Amino acid sequence: MRWKMIRGTRGRNLVAFGIILVAAFAFMVRLIDVQMISAPQMNEDSREKRAVPITIPSVRGDIVDRNGDVLATTDERYDVQLSPKNVTAKNGRVFTRPDLERGAGTIDVTAEQAFEEIGAITGQTGAEIKQIVDDAIAVNKNSDFAYVKRGIDLSQLQALKELRIPWLTFDSQHKRVYPNGAIGGNIVGFAGQDEIAQAGVELSQDECLAGTDGAETYERGADGVQLPGSVVETKRAENGGTVELTLDRDLQWAAQQIINEQTQNAGAEYGYLVIQDVKTGELIAVAEDGSVDPNDVGASDDSRHNSRAFVRPYEPGSTFKVITAAALIDQGKATPESTVTAPYSWQPEEGVSFSDWFQHGPADWTLTGTLVYSSNVGISMLGGRMSPETRYDYLTKFGVGQPTNAGMPLEDAGTLANVADWDRQTSYVTMFGQGLSSTIVQTAGVFQAIANDGVRIPPSIVKSCTPAEGKAENPDHGKPVKVLSPEAAKITQNMLETTGTDGLVKDMATIPGYRIGGKTGTAEQSDGQGGYRTDYVHSFAGVFPMDDPQYVIVASIGFPHGGDGTAAAVTAFHDAAESTIRKFRIPPSEPGYVKLPIGDELGGAG
Repeated sequence: MRWKMIRGTRGRNLVAFGIILVAAFAFMVRLIDVQMISAPQMNEDSREKRAVPITIPSVRGDIVDRNGDVLATTDERYDVQLSPKNVTAKNGRVFTRPDLERGAGTIDVTAEQAFEEIGAITGQTGAEIKQIVDDAIAVNKNSDFAYVKRGIDLSQLQALKELRIPWLTFDSQHKRVYPNGAIGGNIVGFAGQDEIAQAGVELSQDECLAGTDGAETYERGADGVQLPGSVVETKRAENGGTVELTLDRDLQWAAQQIINEQTQNAGAEYGYLVIQDVKTGELIAVAEDGSVDPNDVGASDDSRHNSRAFVRPYEPGSTFKVITAAALIDQGKATPESTVTAPYSWQPEEGVSFSDWFQHGPADWTLTGTLVYSSNVGISMLGGRMSPETRYDYLTKFGVGQPTNAGMPLEDAGTLANVADWDRQTSYVTMFGQGLSSTIVQTAGVFQAIANDGVRIPPSIVKSCTPAEGKAENPDHGKPVKVLSPEAAKITQNMLETTGTDGLVKDMATIPGYRIGGKTGTAEQSDGQGGYRTDYVHSFAGVFPMDDPQYVIVASIGFPHGGDGTAAAVTAFHDAAESTIRKFRIPPSEPGYVKLPIGDELGGAG
């Protein structure tokens, strides 16, 4: 009996031991799994549950003029917020941080002390910040968010971060600002909400200007407060690059003042003014009346949100007579002294007729004279020595009918029908700037080519993009195009100088001490219904100084109703040329001007 009892006890003990052994083995397997096999995944799962992702906003790059003056930049501001429930929680009323004064050890800080420290930086009182917390808790005792101060600057942000207050958090806010307002606004463009590019260089160069946001995470405890030392940068923020323009801010300002004044004086619907460097093709100023202010886009009409100098082509009229004259010289079909007897009106063939802008009898004019008196008939009679195909080839080499690729997001190529599609009237009127269209920038390019010894350099508005970390990159605006021989270009320059210096607008165009050349243009415009408007676009395209051409200036006054459009355009050129001379300290011209023969002398205005 006793043996049976002992044997039974041993059996139960063995069973119990076996159970304990199995349980211990199970715990050991589980422990190995937790600590070794599954630990990485469990840690990652746990970290993801307590890790808080934060976006580190990148900063959009600046747009600057040729001298580094800022035209567009980003104002970095920051919002300060707190967690009311964590401020009032048992452990939130007091927190421990490094002793900022002694630089060693730690100290306990009460919420009231923290309020005072925060307020000393943000410009608030401790009582005001406490009230923010109390108000939030009164609405919701579990409130986790309330603003302390919005729009603080970077120095304030850094000072607040140094306080190491666990329930204080920060968000950044970026605002695009334009320090010079409407100066160059038509070119710079603007970025809208969240810095999304909308127009101008902001849009065309968005790839350069836009940065790449970074990211970081921090771990938080059960109370939602950031765990000290837990911030980890997971992706570095890359700020945007700097875009340098060819514009000169001061000259752009002057040009805008000039074209605004002349547009108003003439009671015109619009006015444009372009200043271009002859040697480089760079656009130094591109001014338009009533330019958009990127800081207040809503104050401008939608039609002014994009640069009209690039997107609003018009028939240039007589300024393009210089193309026909230059082509004649280059082809050896005429010289400046070649003469023609031009009547007031002409019908070269059945169904084709046109006339000059003023009444006159048959006039013996040289090729130069047809420019001086802006004779549609005379230039056409001489231009007829070339085939339509030859004239079309010169128009295309001068850049007519092709976008400039200057660096703007939108460009109109203008209109130049293929020569095979020209009707008989078009074949003639294209010789004096009708039956086609160009933007004012394209017109400037025509005169730049003549002034640059026959080589057209594509106009440019964007000079470079410099990444936040890297070297400047220059965009490709196109290859130079040889349009005329140097000899033909020089002869054409001489004709322009006679036209500008001894022509019909010499009194308005003359700049004492400087040799200038130029050509007027008065052109009918389509009414959009198959006919022409009864008012005109008046232009003047000038080059100076003619002894060493450096700048082209083109002014256009559209549809004046209260003044002389030609006078306004020539005056705009004159005033812009004087501003350019002052800005770049251009020395007076060397003597050497010789007036070319023009033929019959007639009065009038062109």
